[in-house]
Amino acid sequence: MNKQRLWLQVAAFLALVWGALAVVLWWTEDHVFTPEKTLVLMNESPWYVNERLGPRQRGTHLDKVIASVSRLTYNQRETMREDGAESVDRFMKSLTEDEKGEYISRIVEQTFLSVMKGIEKLPPEERRRVTGAIQRDMKKRGTQSPEMQLLLDQSAADFEKALLKDAGMFFKQAPLATKLEMAPLLEGMQARILLFAR
Repeated sequence: MNKQRLWLQVAAFLALVWGALAVVLWWTEDHVFTPEKTLVLMNESPWYVNERLGPRQRGTHLDKVIASVSRLTYNQRETMREDGAESVDRFMKSLTEDEKGEYISRIVEQTFLSVMKGIEKLPPEERRRVTGAIQRDMKKRGTQSPEMQLLLDQSAADFEKALLKDAGMFFKQAPLATKLEMAPLLEGMQARILLFAR
């Protein structure tokens, strides 16, 4: 009899734990961001099915996508771009120039500012190593932008100077397409800086 009561108590306890876990998962689902969820948001952009959608509705959905992207780690963003290249490309091409500007200012420019602050805080020797690694990574990835190519063709010392002194001006003046192209490079830089800062 005691054994039966013990098993009933264990079963009741497990049911309670699983029930609590289900509630927590349900409650937090909207606050957990993954590459897959972000790609679903991009693929479900309402203007794909309704081209006459107003700016307010477009802006509301764009806000959701930006919030999701901004909460992804560097590795998750890399996964999103690799696994969902077509979805990301289609989404970016579907944005108006103003919407691209909004995306850039909230995602790419924030990453850029974080990278610049991180580089400036590094000791000179580590800064040289980081900027050298950044230049090599950027060369390996290649670029469509003539301005970026000029930056990459400089010596390591000149690249470091340009990155610290002129990068802000270059970034502000660069066309939207160049800024979007820089997004993965900047995220890679940010990840590398965090690695060196440890």
